[in-house]
Amino acid sequence: MIKRMNMKRFIYFFVFFLMLTLSLFYLLNAISSRTLQKSLIRSSMNQMDYADSILRGIVSEASQYSIQYTVDDRVRLYYSEKQSLGNYDAQMKKNDIFDRISDPLLSSHSIDSIGIYWRTDGDFVTTSRDLEAIKPFLSVTSRGWKRVDGSLYYFSVSPFVRPSLKPADIQYVVGVKLKTEYLAELLKNAVNSDSSSAFFLINKTLLISDKPVESAIVEESRRTVAPNGQEIMKFDYHSKKGDYYILSKYVPQIDTYLVTYTRMSDFLVPLNQTRQVFSISIVVIFIIGLIVIFIFYRNFYRSVYLLDKKFSQVEHGNYNTRIIESPHSEFNSLFHSFNHMVAQIQSLFASLKIETDLRKNAEFKQLQAQINPHFLYNSLFFIMSMARTSPDSVVLMSKHLAEYYRYITKLGSREVTFASELELADHFLVIMSLCKNLEFTIQLPRELEDLPVMPLIIQPMVENAIQHGIEGHQGARRVSIEVEHLSDVLLIRISDDGKGLDPEQIQSLLGKIDAEEAPEGTRGIGLWNVNQRLKNAYGKASGLSFSRNEWGGLTVEAHIHLSESEDVSHAIIDRG
Repeated sequence: MIKRMNMKRFIYFFVFFLMLTLSLFYLLNAISSRTLQKSLIRSSMNQMDYADSILRGIVSEASQYSIQYTVDDRVRLYYSEKQSLGNYDAQMKKNDIFDRISDPLLSSHSIDSIGIYWRTDGDFVTTSRDLEAIKPFLSVTSRGWKRVDGSLYYFSVSPFVRPSLKPADIQYVVGVKLKTEYLAELLKNAVNSDSSSAFFLINKTLLISDKPVESAIVEESRRTVAPNGQEIMKFDYHSKKGDYYILSKYVPQIDTYLVTYTRMSDFLVPLNQTRQVFSISIVVIFIIGLIVIFIFYRNFYRSVYLLDKKFSQVEHGNYNTRIIESPHSEFNSLFHSFNHMVAQIQSLFASLKIETDLRKNAEFKQLQAQINPHFLYNSLFFIMSMARTSPDSVVLMSKHLAEYYRYITKLGSREVTFASELELADHFLVIMSLCKNLEFTIQLPRELEDLPVMPLIIQPMVENAIQHGIEGHQGARRVSIEVEHLSDVLLIRISDDGKGLDPEQIQSLLGKIDAEEAPEGTRGIGLWNVNQRLKNAYGKASGLSFSRNEWGGLTVEAHIHLSESEDVSHAIIDRG
């Protein structure tokens, strides 16, 4: 039977065993998951009942204290007695009431503060140290629980025994505030694992939680919970983070829902036995598959292996490889398509290389054209501003400006090195120092002086340090240039003691210079040009970075990764 097996029968055979294995795995996993889920839900319900009993005790305790002080004779008669007493005796009465309401705080872990507000004369006694503690008492119109700024209060009003009480008839208000921290701690008693969490909903609004809660779970809870104080409601919730079951219990005394949710997917890890059965089934299928595949080895494997080998050669850049076509082979049509595809790829890459070279050359020309006029305009304005007051400075500045443009005009006929580029920066900084109080240092290791580099990379960064760093900060006057060679990376560091940038501004600047299009206007165009030229010449790993230096100003670093360029010497020289 095995000898007569063809590819079609092989597929049917393999699918049959795969479906059988998957069905067995699904059955065992479903049984185990259902059993585990029932156990977890039962445990969660027990925890919720326990937390609910504690919460009811807290609610009862708070309401009892509020009612107790409402009917207390010392509180009830305070206002009438106050009218006939002097200031000292009245204050002693008030202190006695304060001591009275402070006693429960010594033994209760759930009560945050107790306060009494007499509406007749606005007198207020409270155990709270909050200066705004009186505000919740001003708007009370009836007894009962009330949520104020994320906290729970129970208010009782006097006269206590009057069946129908209008707001105008209220003499004083007694309020008990629960500790929000204690309620949050109570939520830990409502869960039974680290994969569970709990929170309170009051008026279907999130009040307190023991840990951050997903907004989607809160929204689902609002939509699903119902005011049934006798039963614990359960519903399921599915999200990208996993499958949850959510339990809710209504606490009618405070019109609050106690909600817990548990991610079931965290508890599926212990189902090792089911996974073992599945793994064994997969191993069996794999062994059987190997036996069947071996039968088809002579007819198919060699051709597939040849194709794989040729594809690997193409992947590693060998586009000259071809497969000898054989009219009698079942793979002849596939071999012909492969040869045609590789020929087309080879032609496409040749065209792409030519196009890329032309594009890079055009970009370099355009970027240099944008950089050169920018410095010329600024230099001419400087000369104009100094011509009336200091002819000697104009002469000196003209000399350095002439040296600067002598260098610029010879870029196409001379080798550009770090020494010559830093000489250009020196001319620029001398000109700038004639106009303002400026100190600068240039550090170039001797072994890097004759190293080729792209033209007009350092000068725009120096100009940026002057215009946007030094000129933007009163008292700033220092600029430093350092060139450093680290392994296969050249580092050009320009630092100033100007106003600097905060982290958000640095991130914004990085986003602008990494954009494909130049920034609008003139601000940032110089750094964008430099960054684009570095990436085009030395690869995507090269470019600019920014940081705050020890002076408080900005440091601009140009990273040149020599290993990223296919032709390092050509990329460095970049004669434009």
